[in-house]
Amino acid sequence: MNELIYIIEVLRVLVSLFFFLISSWYDYKFREVPNEVWILFAPIGLALTFTQYYIEYTLGETHVFSYWFLSVGVITAVSFLLFYAGFFGGADAKALICLSITLPYHPTFSPICLSTKIIIFPLAVLVNAIFASSLLVLFITGYNLIRYIHDRGDMFRGFKHEPSWRKIIVFMTGIKVRPEKIKNAHYLPLEYHVEKSGCITRHLKVSPKIEGDIRIIESSGEVWATPGLPFLIFITAGFIVALFLGDFADWLLESLFSL
Repeated sequence: MNELIYIIEVLRVLVSLFFFLISSWYDYKFREVPNEVWILFAPIGLALTFTQYYIEYTLGETHVFSYWFLSVGVITAVSFLLFYAGFFGGADAKALICLSITLPYHPTFSPICLSTKIIIFPLAVLVNAIFASSLLVLFITGYNLIRYIHDRGDMFRGFKHEPSWRKIIVFMTGIKVRPEKIKNAHYLPLEYHVEKSGCITRHLKVSPKIEGDIRIIESSGEVWATPGLPFLIFITAGFIVALFLGDFADWLLESLFSL
């Protein structure tokens, strides 16, 4: 590999890791990431990637820009889709779009130990992040099973009108906490309360989006809520795993089906 190309590629990886670590810290500490992070990340990544690809293009690698546009197009579409569907925050979408600009496919020096079928690097990062975040479900379910036995099954008092499938999802993704914990943004409510004619009705929801009157929730006893661990932390972990191992989820599924 051309020495200059190698240096630029290493810089692209280091720049991506730097901004992911910074954005993860902001997301954990303040639950929001300043736009200045992305305003710096995108142009730096763009300049480095364009420089490397232009050098490669002059050396006969005519496909490099095609991969670049493919990565940016696919990741932008997926990010906007997940954002408007409520599964993503704005910072998560911006992080992946910036990554697609900076590292559209796996670095050539990356010591991938696992087989991967995903050629678009940010997509592999996203798959790894989703897989990592899904592990929380196991811990939450285990915790709730212990409490379910302790409370003798009385965990959904006041929710008899709610369907069983909704209770199962909440049971796997949330825990019961004091309402004041919701205020610090480390927990997001999985129920909302509606007051009508002096009567308060509690409702479960499978999305952490705020509904109803939060003041009513704050005046209640324990409520169902999900830990608000920032997804950017999982994206950063997914980036590191994809960089050194590859698409872990794809490898795991392939290994299980081959048994």
